[in-house]
Amino acid sequence: MSFLGIDLGTTGTRVGVYDESGNELVARSRRTTVVRPAPGRAHVDAEAVLDGVEALVRDVVGEPAVRADPVEALSFSTLGEAVVPVDRAGRALGPAPLSMDGRGAASAARLREALGDDVAQEITGQPLHPMFSVHKVHDLLPDAGLPAAVRTMDDFVATRLGAAPAVDLTMAARTGAFDVRSRTWSATVLDALDVPGHLFSPAVAAGEVVGTVSADAAERTGLRPGTPVVAGVHDQAAAFLGGGGRPGHRAVFSFGSSDCLTVGTRARPGGLDGTGLATYPVGDDLWVTLAGTAAGGFALDWFSTIVHHDRIDPWASLYEVGAVDPPPLLVAPYLAGSGTLDNDPAARGALLGLTLETTTAQIARAFVEASGFELAKIRAALAERGVPPVEVHAVGGGSANLAALQARSDAAGVPLRAVVREAAGRGAALLAALGVGTFRDVLDLPAPPVLHEASPDPRHAAWYARQRATFDSLHRLLTPVSTSLAVEPLDGTALKEIA
Repeated sequence: MSFLGIDLGTTGTRVGVYDESGNELVARSRRTTVVRPAPGRAHVDAEAVLDGVEALVRDVVGEPAVRADPVEALSFSTLGEAVVPVDRAGRALGPAPLSMDGRGAASAARLREALGDDVAQEITGQPLHPMFSVHKVHDLLPDAGLPAAVRTMDDFVATRLGAAPAVDLTMAARTGAFDVRSRTWSATVLDALDVPGHLFSPAVAAGEVVGTVSADAAERTGLRPGTPVVAGVHDQAAAFLGGGGRPGHRAVFSFGSSDCLTVGTRARPGGLDGTGLATYPVGDDLWVTLAGTAAGGFALDWFSTIVHHDRIDPWASLYEVGAVDPPPLLVAPYLAGSGTLDNDPAARGALLGLTLETTTAQIARAFVEASGFELAKIRAALAERGVPPVEVHAVGGGSANLAALQARSDAAGVPLRAVVREAAGRGAALLAALGVGTFRDVLDLPAPPVLHEASPDPRHAAWYARQRATFDSLHRLLTPVSTSLAVEPLDGTALKEIA
């Protein structure tokens, strides 16, 4: 049996076919163009994403390995927060704003005034922040009108493939309008923002079959008509499942466009209100809590660009960080707002410790180390709230480079075990298998093997312990600087276009 995982990312789409053990049979990917029409704005063309998905699916199902073992079901891993305004036929009426798009600032301020941060977070499980979808609903169309419906990217693609409108619990939570306690759309939040609840699709559990591939979609994609379409999950939850995450045993740290630590628990963890820690249910016996840095991979990409290194494989040259001693530098990697722990969209990035002797290689290593420092900060915050530290599996593009993984392990003071690089797509495919009964529940999904491991070098332990303590204070120390540098609305979320 084979299963299709569709990974809808911020900067690209990847479609892979996997067997029931989670082994990849074939995969294809395509870059997504992020459009930045003005400072503080960033969106993608949803119809172009759909066209890309269908082309990629057509390619992979035509491969001999898949023709010999046809796809039994499909599911999704999806970028958070982006939503698509659609008409009654499910066609996009406009682009889908990304999490870094700052148009939700006024709406978030309105909800803060109406409910307060703690109440909003108690309801939604998410820190109150302008990146969440609900804060952009009134600004999706040029005339400030409302569409027939608002759909997350996976919901948009799934309905065009033939499924009924549906959004899983994790993606519903990432709209910022979902009550994670009752698992229903929150009238309290929606009423405070004058957003009609009927705009959003019904919420379902991850792994639930929400429809089948239509005859028209089968013609466009090469899939068999009637192939089950299964509700997927938010990309970080998908990476947790595909990367072997287990409550109380293994967390998953994703090194992608954003860096994110995802930790599983059997129930909703307490003590998160008033923090930047987000939590949501995946199913009956699994909650995941996440925190990270919005511009993790984006920051590395930005640095590669400004020093004119080849973006095709910047790790091959610029990021040979293993050849560089721990640098006397610190990077605050907040190029798209702070880490989620500090929950400050107005925060700015900073590079501290420059001298006339500072080299490009040292700066590159400092950028890599920053994600390790943030990881340590997140783990400490979770431990303070009763979520003990566990083993960490590393996934995503950054996990494949052993030298970079070692630098992050040193900075975090934590062993990092690299597993599958494309964990989110693997998790999506395994959810498809769950949907058709191959597995009993999400905790029954097979874990991937460890590919390589990095442990903190004891020679540098004292140095990094000191730097972790300093890093923890950076956001507070730099807040006056960020405030002084802010211009116009303090959305702080815009990234300048990377050429």
